[in-house]
Amino acid sequence: MLKVFIEGNLSDKKLIIVSNREPYIHKKTGLSIKVEKPAGGLTSAMDDVLKVTGGTWVAWGSGSGDRDVVDNKNLVPVPPENPSYMLKRVWLTPSKAENYYHGYSNQVLWPLCHITLDRVYFRKKFWEDYKEANRAFSDAVLEEADNDSIIWVHDYHLCLVPGMLRNENPELTIAHFWHIPWPDWSVFRVCPQAKEILEGLLGNDLIGFQVPLFVKNFMDCVSECLDADIDYNKATINFKGHVTRVKAFPISIDFDKFNSMASSQRAIRMIKNTKEKYGVTHGYIGIGVDRLEYTKALIKRLQAIDLFFDRYERFRRKFTFIQIAVPTRMKEPYISYKKTVEELITKINKKYSSGSWKPIIYIDTKIEHEDLAAYYRMADVAIISSVYDGMNLVAKEYVASQVDENGVLILSELAGAAEEMQGAIIVNPYDIEGFSDAIKEALIMSQKERSNRMTFLRKQIKDNDIYKWISDILHEIIKVSSFKQNRCCYLFDHIDEIKKEFIDKKPFLFLDYDGTLTPIAESPDKATMSDDMRSLIAALKEYIPVAIISGRSLQDIKNKIGIEDIIYAGNHGAEIWDGDKIIRGQESEVNIGRLKELLQRLQDSLSCINGIIIEDKGLTASIHFRMVKIKDLPEFFDIFSRITKPYENSFKIITGKKVFELRPVNIWNKGDAVSWIIDNLGKDRFPIYIGDDTTDEDAYSILKNRGLSISIGSSVNADYYVENQGEVRGLLMILYKGLRNEKESS
Repeated sequence: MLKVFIEGNLSDKKLIIVSNREPYIHKKTGLSIKVEKPAGGLTSAMDDVLKVTGGTWVAWGSGSGDRDVVDNKNLVPVPPENPSYMLKRVWLTPSKAENYYHGYSNQVLWPLCHITLDRVYFRKKFWEDYKEANRAFSDAVLEEADNDSIIWVHDYHLCLVPGMLRNENPELTIAHFWHIPWPDWSVFRVCPQAKEILEGLLGNDLIGFQVPLFVKNFMDCVSECLDADIDYNKATINFKGHVTRVKAFPISIDFDKFNSMASSQRAIRMIKNTKEKYGVTHGYIGIGVDRLEYTKALIKRLQAIDLFFDRYERFRRKFTFIQIAVPTRMKEPYISYKKTVEELITKINKKYSSGSWKPIIYIDTKIEHEDLAAYYRMADVAIISSVYDGMNLVAKEYVASQVDENGVLILSELAGAAEEMQGAIIVNPYDIEGFSDAIKEALIMSQKERSNRMTFLRKQIKDNDIYKWISDILHEIIKVSSFKQNRCCYLFDHIDEIKKEFIDKKPFLFLDYDGTLTPIAESPDKATMSDDMRSLIAALKEYIPVAIISGRSLQDIKNKIGIEDIIYAGNHGAEIWDGDKIIRGQESEVNIGRLKELLQRLQDSLSCINGIIIEDKGLTASIHFRMVKIKDLPEFFDIFSRITKPYENSFKIITGKKVFELRPVNIWNKGDAVSWIIDNLGKDRFPIYIGDDTTDEDAYSILKNRGLSISIGSSVNADYYVENQGEVRGLLMILYKGLRNEKESS
């Protein structure tokens, strides 16, 4: 069960994550080797993913003890305490690492993409070693990948890897997430290797960016630089016969982690001790947390604070700003930037300090996440002043840590986070006067407005955390992989010929419910069909027979649809209402008894995991795990597998969209139901079936060379696919209009 993941089934695919940074670092400490785990939220979340799916993580081996623990294929099982996937290390010489990472990545691509062109510093050796490093990563991936592998590449360090992989193995499914901004063409054209970078990235099947603006900028750059067919509406690029999809996926944080850390007794003690240590037991506290990096615009922020104290004297001694600035790249231009920042802080403190109070407290050492959450909770105001940022997760960390819902977020409009964080005070970091006014606005804001804004912001982040981000991207990657493998045709590319079949062959319409007639919901009770869709089905059944075939119980689906004179099949086809009576396939009282026994065992064993819904449908059952957090999935799968194993001769376990279906081994499926309905109620009709899940595959198979099958998303057996549930309505409307016109003209 550990291979089953998110929106699809990865049991026949291997997930390979590729990044510059590794999730576990082995360091020599005397005669022993110590394992360190980097503190980054993304690294931690991706580690959770591979714990669930298994697979391989390919990364640069930068630790002093990394070589001592790998095997002859440069692999080491991780996590050390409970290995569940493999870490494959790439080796770079010190000079190559310097030129690839500190050189081309951070002195060319970083300032270029953050539109600080005066800081771009290009050397030929940077580019040559960047190419060689990317080749080393590509070779490492190819040693582990097969045709069914899914490769997920991360960030600007590895632009060329997708193209290299595509050239070696066109069958691979390759995706790339670009964590930093993507500039427009007027900026990107400065890059001496613009063409090579774009061609490398177009080796991907899917590229994810932080916000829609970066998607558009990337497509514009391709349009200006390469001879490619670009569809802005579908966000696809066809280059040399290969199609790349481009989409925005705003990254996030582990909300629960920061919320929990900020709520802890440790945080409460930390807040008390910090206030006493710095003498800020009264008045307002502001916070800024940044890498010591010029794109974070610390100087603009400090200038705004300087002007704020100059213009609003009454806040002196009443507002203290704590700036945490952690040096991470202590080379030029960062050394000079650090000096400038510290000199400006000294100047402001000298200008406004009074007695023991000083306006800015400067901390230039690393703060552990547990303590950082306390700083966030303590602060009445957080200031993010980036001049350009892919997202800026500090803004989200601050919100997640505001358990008292008392703080105000001041956020640069040039940070990617500004697009989705409604409730923040948005500022232009270059408008120093407006910036200083925003600080005043935050401090004088009423408690009610503070609370309302923060409540809304916290819900945004909680509903869209790092695990949802991973889920969304993996869903898209799996969908792309399925399209590539099955080569299912997009229905609306063939709509003219299909419309003719609809009308000429006297159709019999079969429809799934959840995900087809209504969007997938968090829990079954929330999946409600719109009045518009219900009216359309009611109109269609006046022209042709209609059958609804659902995994729900028969009575449930009849109640959900509520339309007379159509056929209903529940429990995935195991029970059929033909308009007069119920027809059941094979049914065993023994199996029903064993099913109840199994469900009781699952209920007892899974009570420790939040978000599980066990749905007993009489003949069958569904175990929904849509609301289970990714970090809890390994435990869920382990328990589920252990409890169901003794019952494997009695029940089939079918994996759907975040659901396990438990079905007696001999019970009818949707294909059996379709066959019975056609043979008994529609022999002279042309069956059309529309579904969205793995449980619909049996129906698609039955209709091969006999009817027409359409899937929402890719399918193993369907004839055509549509993109989403919204396109189903468009298709049904086309069918309805065609039938109506045919009748009126006859």
